[in-house]
Amino acid sequence: MRDLVVDTHSVVWYLSQDKRLSRRARDAFIKAIAGYGHIVIPSIVLVEMIFLAQRERVNRDIVKLVLDLPEDPAKGIYIYPLNKDVVQALSHFGPAAIPELSDRIIAATALHLGLPVLTVDPVIQASRLIQTIW
Repeated sequence: MRDLVVDTHSVVWYLSQDKRLSRRARDAFIKAIAGYGHIVIPSIVLVEMIFLAQRERVNRDIVKLVLDLPEDPAKGIYIYPLNKDVVQALSHFGPAAIPELSDRIIAATALHLGLPVLTVDPVIQASRLIQTIW
């Protein structure tokens, strides 16, 4: 198992047991929880989840679950902050490659950490700026 950065879809779909989550993605979460890798949740994912919950597109209980996760890399699943290093990584690609800012921040987090992104997003996948898994 490898360490992975995850996007909003994968977190929400995993926690809601949505059938759209790929088997590979589900296995990555299960292995991280069991201690065989790390799932890195960029802090922008929390922002997106709150935005979606306010529009009643995501269950608020799922948002609370994620908000209660530690910001501790020693844990299997943890929140990674939007920091100066991630912001600097944003300069490696712009809106032509990944138009949506939150997706660019997720990709920049992965680029900064040197990790692949677990995503179903076709734009992130097509950018080929970072490795993606689905």
